[in-house]
Order: sequence, then structure tokens, then C-alpha cells
Amino acid sequence: MQTSPGVTMNYTCFNLPGALEFLGNRQGVLDLLPVLCTTLSKDVPEVANLLLQGKVAEAGERLHSLKGFVPVFCFPSLHEELVRVERLCKSGASVELTAGYAALAPALQRLGEEASHFLAQAAPAA
Repeated sequence: MQTSPGVTMNYTCFNLPGALEFLGNRQGVLDLLPVLCTTLSKDVPEVANLLLQGKVAEAGERLHSLKGFVPVFCFPSLHEELVRVERLCKSGASVELTAGYAALAPALQRLGEEASHFLAQAAPAA
């Protein structure tokens, strides 16, 4: 399960050192990353769809759920933006909410991609 030092240096959303510090060890990170990847791949487009349908409260619930565990794996700036957009949901539909999520979604997708990349690099050779 060796990963070259340069692999994580290019991550802009996935904060491996922070995840290691929070979870205590590499195995803890490896155990939870599949859940993160699955959740992000499902919830990011679903939140967009909910917002398009005007279901702001439901979108806010999904963002609230993400806010609960995404910070373990991301850098503080992404967490802060997630918190900001989730709060906007509490005020109802708005141009600011739509624009905020449009800017946030690619970063959440990138987090999932970077986490998946790390998992692929960490997988033992067959």
C-alpha cells in the first residue's frame, strides 16, 4: 500500500494528512474512502436535481449530511464553502444558492475523484 509522495501533492480537495490525523491511521482512511466516493457520486448530482426542482429543503438535508463527514477528507476552504451553501438552503431558493452550488459541486466532484485516485494508488497489486 505504498503511495509515492508526489501522488498526494497534486490533490486540491482531498486532504490526506488531515484525514490521517482525524482518523488516526491509514487503514481508517482506506476503510472510509469508498463510502465518501459513493456518497459524493450519488449526492452531488442529486442535490443539483433537487435544486432544479425547487426542493431546497431536501437539497439542504443532503448538504447537511455531507457537511457531517466530508470535512474529515477535505481542506478547510472546501468545508467552509459547503457550510455556506448549506446555510443558503435554509433561506430558500435564491440566485445566490444556485450560483453557490454551481461553484461548489465541481469541488465536491473533484474530492471524490481525488479520493478514488488515492484508493486506486493504495490498492495492493494483483
